[in-house]
Amino acid sequence: MIHKIKYDDGAASYLVLILISQLFFTNGILLFVGMAIFFWIVNNVQQPHKPSVFTLLLIYHFVQISAGVWLSNYLNKDVNYRSESTTNATIASYIGLLFLFLPIIYFQNKIPALSRADLLRHARKLSTAKTYRAYVISFFAMNALSGVAFFFPGFTQVIFSFVNIKWFFFLLFGFQVMLKKEKTKEFYIFCVLEFGLGFFSYFSAFKTVMFFLLFLNLALLRTLSFNKVFFATIFMAAAVFGGIFWTSIKGEYRNFLNSGSNTQVVSVEKTDAVNKLLELSQAEDEVSFNEAIEDFLERLQYTYHFAKTMDRVPSVIPHQNGANWGKTLEFVLTPRILNPNKGNYDASVKTVTYTGIRYMGASKGTSVSLGYFADGYIDFGYIGMMVPLLILGFIYGGSSYYFIKNTSTNYLFNFAVVGAMFMETLSFESDNIFIAGRVYVNLAVFFMMKLFIFPAIMAYIKQPVRQEQY
Repeated sequence: MIHKIKYDDGAASYLVLILISQLFFTNGILLFVGMAIFFWIVNNVQQPHKPSVFTLLLIYHFVQISAGVWLSNYLNKDVNYRSESTTNATIASYIGLLFLFLPIIYFQNKIPALSRADLLRHARKLSTAKTYRAYVISFFAMNALSGVAFFFPGFTQVIFSFVNIKWFFFLLFGFQVMLKKEKTKEFYIFCVLEFGLGFFSYFSAFKTVMFFLLFLNLALLRTLSFNKVFFATIFMAAAVFGGIFWTSIKGEYRNFLNSGSNTQVVSVEKTDAVNKLLELSQAEDEVSFNEAIEDFLERLQYTYHFAKTMDRVPSVIPHQNGANWGKTLEFVLTPRILNPNKGNYDASVKTVTYTGIRYMGASKGTSVSLGYFADGYIDFGYIGMMVPLLILGFIYGGSSYYFIKNTSTNYLFNFAVVGAMFMETLSFESDNIFIAGRVYVNLAVFFMMKLFIFPAIMAYIKQPVRQEQY
């Protein structure tokens, strides 16, 4: 059984050319090392017919790490033009990816190798019509539930974890559509609907459905041909162009959504939001395209805060020797219902402390994270920071393997569970409170669903066993 993606000669040559070409850019050694590490990890973690959520995590992390180098190259400036520690932060981040992914790769290898025929057999054990019905119900119910989550402060995080069941049904439905070629039109109608409704979210939630679609396509990938790599390049170029355009209008659009209140809420009607979006997309942009690219790369990169932290730790602020992570675990593991006075999560406070950069906090509609790689450095330095990443990798890999093996007897069902559970962990920029909090609550909520909800769902959507006629 195949355990690795197969490359044809064209695809292999194209990827080697991309790797070698990094040496010809400014800061070429840095880019080459990062790309080599990325290629090695992705070649091992992305396996045929297995969940691909950690491949997406790797891609997003790699892009956010490398974007700082791309930005300095685009501006024709030294990579350390804003911080003398940028090179160190970038290298530490690339190495950190290795420590994070080694345990994930170990557990990915433990998942039984499956063929497309195996997945199709599992898909035929499920009813596409019933799965579609369950997804439609969850689509409306969970969107409504997420809208009132903040009205119940003690249960907000639990509600958000439970809302992810909508994405579980989306993935399970998507697998059946792609494998059995049933209800294709309905699936893509809801993809467009998910994408469109995402523009009414303050946090640009339209990207979410794109990640889940990538999950489905990567999970079913068995071979990589030159044509697939070529079309992937075109897709990435279109995504970059779309990102540049969105960055150029995002600030004004968000200001319209919250009616200038500087809060992370939407206070306008959907029709007004659509009209404003159309107006901005058709307006002449006063900002030059070059400035839009710079702004896009600036927002995409996330090694700057890590580098500024290195500038100040330990020269200004000493290493915390575990106190930073200790406070995080205390905050995360103490339910607000038991301690209503434990305070609110405001990522900007820690960022201001360790970078020395003055940012407005959540009260002003701003949340600027430090990044969880930087959190480990604050506690333990260059070498010690790898330990929390290694532990987190074991948590990711071990828990995903547990749910894949134990949630049900149907692998597609279990793959959908893992995809819905871990998709929130993609961002390199997330600080340790967010990562630890979401992983902890998601694991707890999904474990309870495994015990009490998923068996009922499986009983509903499975195809009845056909009796032989004699």
